[in-house]
Amino acid sequence: MKAVTQEELLRLPSLGNVQVKDGRVVFVKGLAKEDRTGYDFTLQSYQDGKLKPLTSFGKESNFAFAEDGKSLYFTGNRSGKEKTSYLYQLPLDGGEAVPVAEFDREGFQIAEVLDDSRLLLTVKHDLYAEEKEADPDSKDYEVFDELPFYFNGRGIINKLRTELYLFDLKTGQKTLLTTDKYFNLVDCFWLEGELYVTGTSYKSEDAHFDNGLYRVDLANASLVELFAPGQGDISDLFVLNHQIYGLVSMHERYGLNEYPQFYKLTEHGFEKVLPYDGATGNRCAVDLATVGGNLGDTYQDKYYFVQTVVDHCEIKAFDGKKVEDTFAFSGTIQSFKVCKSGIYFVGAAADEIQELYLVHDGELTKLSHNMDLLKDYYVAQTQEVKYLDVNGKEQLGWVLLPKDYQKGQKYPAILDVHGGPLATYPRVFFHEMQLWASRGYFVFFCNIHGSAGQDNEYGDVRGKYGTIDYDDLMNFTDKVLATYPDIDQARLGITGGSYGGFMTNWVIGHTNRFKAAASQRSIANWLSFEHVSDISPYFVNDQVAGSSDTDLEKLWEQSPLKYIANVETPTLFINSDEDYRCPISEGTQMFHALLSHGVEARMCVFHGENHELSRSGQPKHRIRRLNEITDWFDKHLK
Repeated sequence: MKAVTQEELLRLPSLGNVQVKDGRVVFVKGLAKEDRTGYDFTLQSYQDGKLKPLTSFGKESNFAFAEDGKSLYFTGNRSGKEKTSYLYQLPLDGGEAVPVAEFDREGFQIAEVLDDSRLLLTVKHDLYAEEKEADPDSKDYEVFDELPFYFNGRGIINKLRTELYLFDLKTGQKTLLTTDKYFNLVDCFWLEGELYVTGTSYKSEDAHFDNGLYRVDLANASLVELFAPGQGDISDLFVLNHQIYGLVSMHERYGLNEYPQFYKLTEHGFEKVLPYDGATGNRCAVDLATVGGNLGDTYQDKYYFVQTVVDHCEIKAFDGKKVEDTFAFSGTIQSFKVCKSGIYFVGAAADEIQELYLVHDGELTKLSHNMDLLKDYYVAQTQEVKYLDVNGKEQLGWVLLPKDYQKGQKYPAILDVHGGPLATYPRVFFHEMQLWASRGYFVFFCNIHGSAGQDNEYGDVRGKYGTIDYDDLMNFTDKVLATYPDIDQARLGITGGSYGGFMTNWVIGHTNRFKAAASQRSIANWLSFEHVSDISPYFVNDQVAGSSDTDLEKLWEQSPLKYIANVETPTLFINSDEDYRCPISEGTQMFHALLSHGVEARMCVFHGENHELSRSGQPKHRIRRLNEITDWFDKHLK
């Protein structure tokens, strides 16, 4: 069997954004560009048992079915004309895509098809655009005068608004619906012949973490507030039996990370109809999923949704009163759509990569065959390890065995810690872990306290970072070492990104059992993080349960930087200079402190990348990242 290498990243596809109409399934396929600088996204079709590509230009990820189901609309710019977007229509029974509308701004996206002639479109608008165009030196500096002024994956967003337009195909007229320059659109919903939007106003110069809900008056392009910003996080809106419902987290007991519950929309706002304590959505941490998709759908007066359960995804159904089980999958569910044929979905099964599936009457059928790309390769199968968490409850973790493993020989091992913290490791094919297993490492991972997939109580680590989660991690490590005595305890490594980077920083300050570490996009100091991250101060105030205004010591106690004098572990730091979630300053503090204390350290900074480097960064950068981490572990553990 061949060994999995860094290069597999270039040829393994991602799938997502599944849509179904009149028996035809269309989805998006993502694949690394040949020059390794990005990804080609193409539309793929499944009908009558056959898969076929619909486009080949490589930029088609935003699409929608036309009302009659005979064609698709998608946006883009195939002409190369500057500062321009086009709306294309693609016949599904043959023929080329043709432009049906031209817009004088780049970046228009389809939000919704309302009927045979009207579409909702979104686009970004810089309120300082005219001023910048008039200043030949405007690219030399940025001006910030509101919060948030940057956001991970979106870059500098100061005075940048997402606008919503109603476009009429017959007349060519587009009407701006969000006319308030302070309002920023987040999502829109066409329900019962009326338009609802979520978003927030920047009038306070501090945009709320939670968006408001508004009904749009199409006649005069005005917004009627139904639910004020700052009260709750609206995950989805849907209609059952002519009643509008919402999946909303009101942060009642568990703060910002509390799972949403079911509410109905009344004239007085949201009224709870069903308390719920489940991890709705796909909260699985993976590294082969560059295409997003829908995780909720309404069909025959039932609302279907994805829920993460411990280490896998399930589809459940809400009928307005109760939630019922519909389908449990062994791995992740990235996107799905319900229709009379069953449920079409994109997902990665246990130990596999993403495929297109159909579930009908409980029977699962795989419709694509992407795993054939790995048929000659060593794919380590997840081995279950049971351990006791800090409360004495049995939990699950997993181990990947090294390629050509022989009992009695000693091997190095790597502990991989997920981010979040409210995320979970599934048992799917995880490229970086498979790479290390192919290179002769045991790889082990689990879902400690703070992870998604269990109840709110298990996922709640507010004010407890580095305590119960650390104890869980060490308990799991002890059990893995006891279960697999062929792991050389003198050659253990640890790595993780985001919250996993925080935990890596924390671990090396509290134990010397790991002989090498790779800390990625990490958190070092809550005192600095509180006012440099794009999700702060809210995240720090909630998750660390304090602020620098009133709880200076509390923030410092939970900061890995405080314990730097204890560190002996050689540590690699991976950061990106456009990561606004866990900014580069967090990594540089740890790196600088380690070198100042005489501890071996190395730092690799990626230009033009953000917090998503390991998941959707340029393929050549993702490969370099893997080389950096793998070479570091090889140097210190082999």
